[in-house]
Amino acid sequence: MNEKLQEILDIDPSKEFLRFLVKRLQSENYRGVQISQHNRYTKEIVLVILEEIYKLCGGELLQIRTTDLSKRPHNINGEEKYAKLTNNIGLKIQRCTQDSLRKNIFVDMHRMGLICRFDKNKKELSPFARGVKKYISLSDFGIEFLKTKDIFTQNLFYTRALENLMNGFGEEILSLCLELESNYISTHELLFFGTFLYQILDSRIYQRSDILHFIKEYRNTSRIVKEALLIKIQSYCNPNNFSGDKTQKRDFHNWINETQQILTLLSQMAYFEWNKKQNKLYIRVGKDEIFEDTSKLKRSLNEKILYFEKHNIAQKTKGFELHHIVPLCFAKSKVEFHTIDKWQNLVYIDAYSHSQITQNKNANIILNFNKNDAIFSDLSNNQVYCENEKNIKYDTKKQDLMLDYNKELLNATDKT
Repeated sequence: MNEKLQEILDIDPSKEFLRFLVKRLQSENYRGVQISQHNRYTKEIVLVILEEIYKLCGGELLQIRTTDLSKRPHNINGEEKYAKLTNNIGLKIQRCTQDSLRKNIFVDMHRMGLICRFDKNKKELSPFARGVKKYISLSDFGIEFLKTKDIFTQNLFYTRALENLMNGFGEEILSLCLELESNYISTHELLFFGTFLYQILDSRIYQRSDILHFIKEYRNTSRIVKEALLIKIQSYCNPNNFSGDKTQKRDFHNWINETQQILTLLSQMAYFEWNKKQNKLYIRVGKDEIFEDTSKLKRSLNEKILYFEKHNIAQKTKGFELHHIVPLCFAKSKVEFHTIDKWQNLVYIDAYSHSQITQNKNANIILNFNKNDAIFSDLSNNQVYCENEKNIKYDTKKQDLMLDYNKELLNATDKT
C-alpha cells in the first residue's frame, strides 16, 4: 500500500470511516457523485434565460448554432434568433456566448427539465442523447416555472429543477441531515462521505445507512485528528504524485471544487440554507419555510418510523432503504410537500433498485403490482421491478392503500 495511504490508516486502524476513505482514494471513481462542472447557477440567472427564450419564441422551436464559433464565425440562415438570444442573455447576466449557451447551459437546462432539445429532423431527444442538436424549446415545466410569481412556489420549482439535474441527490442529503445531530452536513463530511452515496466500490453499493455511519464516526473524532486527516488526504491527492492519465491521478483541488459546486446547488434548494461561517449546510427551518419548526423535522422522521409499524416490519434489513415513490421535489406548496412526505408514499427497497430509480432522475413515480411484486414506472413506461421480500419489503395487505395514495399524489401534482 502507498505510504501516504498507510499513514491515513495509522491515524486509527479501528475506524471504519478511515478504512473506507483509503479504499475510496484508490478507486478511479474517488470523486464519487459528479454533477454540473460548467456553471454556477442561481434561480435568477435561470429565470433570465427562460424569459429571454420565451420572449423570442414562446413555446415554439428555436433553431440554434450547431458548430463552434472558431470553426464557423458567422451565423447561417435560421440562427438569427439564437444570436439575438445570446446577446440578450449576455447583456443581463454579463457572461454568455453562443458556444457556452448551447454546449454548457442548454445541456444542464435540458437535464433540469426546463427545455427540450431536438435533432435536425425536429425529433425530441433525451437529455443525455449524443449527436447534433439543432433546435430547442421551453418545456411545459419550464414555462410553468417562468410564469410562477409566488417566491415560495418558485423556490419549490427551482428545487425540482435542481433535483432533476442532480438525480434526486438533494432529497438524499435531506434524509441524511434529518438523521444527523443538529440536522446539518459539513463541507468535509460531504466531500469525504456524502458524495459517495450510492456509488459502487468492490461490488458494494454504499447506501445512506453506510454514509450515515461514517459521518457519525467521523464526528466523534477529535478536531486534531480531523485536521491531520485533511492534511494527509491533501498530500496524497496531489496530481504530481502520480503518472499516467487523469484516471490514474488524484487531485484534491478538483475534488473539493466539485463538492463546493454541489453545495452551491444544494444551498439553493428549498430544503437547505448555507452557514458560511461554519461551512455547514443546515435544513432550513422557519415559519415561511417547508419545515416551520423542529417539530416538523421530527414529524418527517416519524413518518419513516410509521412505515415500519404500518407494514409490520420488526427490524431493518441491511442493504435496504426507504424511498419516496413520488419525490418530495414534486411539491408545489408546503401542504403538498407534507402530503408527499407520508408513510403511505414510502417503500422499503434494496439499494440496487433505489439506485436504478435515482439514475432515472426519480421518474419512476407510478406504482403497480404484479401479484406481490411491485413495479415502479416512469411516464415512458421504463420500469424498475421489485420482487417481494427480495427487492421490497411491505405488507401485501396494504396494496390497495398504496395504489390509491399513489394515484392521489399523481393527480395532485399533475404528473409534471
